Amino acid sequence: MRPNIFFFTLMAFACIASHAQISPERYNAAHNDSCWHFTFDYNTPKLPSDDGMLVVTHLCTPDTCISSAARHYHGKRYNKRYVKRYGNSPKISPCGWEECTLSIPENAMNDTLYGVTYCEYYNRKGCQKTYDTVAIAMPQAPSMSCHRVESARSIADHIAAEHSHVMNMSKYTPLSNENAGMANITPSVVRYVTNSSKLNPEYLQNANSIEELMDIINDVLADSTTSIEAVHIVGYTSPDGSETASNGLGYARAKALRDHIKSHHNLPDSIFEIADGGKSWEMIYNDIRSMKTSDGNELISMLKAEKSPQKREQILKRYNNGTIYRELVERMFPAHRMACCSGIYYDNKPDSIAYAINGIVDELISNPHPDYHKLIEDLKQYGNDPRALNLLGVMEYRRHHRHAAERAFTKAAEMGDEQAQVNLRIIENNKNR
Repeated sequence: MRPNIFFFTLMAFACIASHAQISPERYNAAHNDSCWHFTFDYNTPKLPSDDGMLVVTHLCTPDTCISSAARHYHGKRYNKRYVKRYGNSPKISPCGWEECTLSIPENAMNDTLYGVTYCEYYNRKGCQKTYDTVAIAMPQAPSMSCHRVESARSIADHIAAEHSHVMNMSKYTPLSNENAGMANITPSVVRYVTNSSKLNPEYLQNANSIEELMDIINDVLADSTTSIEAVHIVGYTSPDGSETASNGLGYARAKALRDHIKSHHNLPDSIFEIADGGKSWEMIYNDIRSMKTSDGNELISMLKAEKSPQKREQILKRYNNGTIYRELVERMFPAHRMACCSGIYYDNKPDSIAYAINGIVDELISNPHPDYHKLIEDLKQYGNDPRALNLLGVMEYRRHHRHAAERAFTKAAEMGDEQAQVNLRIIENNKNR
């Protein structure tokens, strides 16, 4: 890569002219709106009346000069030379301590930064030019865009991550008898005795399944930011005996589970969708696979190839003299006599706090002179929301109220806000610098 001539030229002058008349004694950094401001202090020597001095201070990265400021110090001969060269009189600064403030945009803060001083010193011997360079330890701060927040996850969002039948309404599909066979068979399942639709909580593992289902519904209903929009329940029958001849038995089992849920929760009829799933052939295929018989795959292929459900049952019953079917009846089919809650669909209300916080962030980004007092008062109405506390700390830090910022960041960080934890480390790093 070709060396940057601008930067290395300045650095070379800095090394050669270590005797420069003016060098930055110290600098302070402050942040306001979307800019960083650096204030340099200089000790300007007292000049004879005929002498004069031009001092230019640059803020530079290795690639470019970001901002500059010039000061002129009194001297008759210098003033005459300047007017002759530039056609106007310089604005004279007094000798002694002098401050110079330069600003850079926030997005330049990740660059390596240098303060470079150029000095022209005029006396009886003529013009002497010197340079000096100081490396800037850039304060750290994330850009304002980092403080936009996501909507908080509801209780239902967390439950949905653990239970596949709890879903946001964005995944909703109406339930019907046609698609009931593809429903999600979940742990929220109740079993029935042969040819019956009476729900017995004490039968098999029904008590545990019902308790889990009720707990899920309780938790979703307890969240004021969430509403249950739909509940899907599908009933199934087994392919053996009188179960096959009982029309509507699957629907009756689904209805029994729905009525049991309604007896414990004040939910309207309109949100329940129930369907008759009949015989679940997907469950039958899985049962055959679990038996690990040598001809199981062949039987499954034959069953899938047959379009007619009646003929499919005949193939299953007659295959290999009915040995696989008899084992299914004895071991597997009792689990097919069931109803399951295949879907609990919920909707989240808009997160008004996230919306308000992001509006304030946008105001801080776009407005060079925001009304901090009003924005802080707007933010305080959200109390101890850690996202609001973090943004409060950001605004206090911008106003140079470091202790107030630390208090807000600390409180938000203790509540688990990750951005507040980052901001606390940044404040500590800046103090060390």
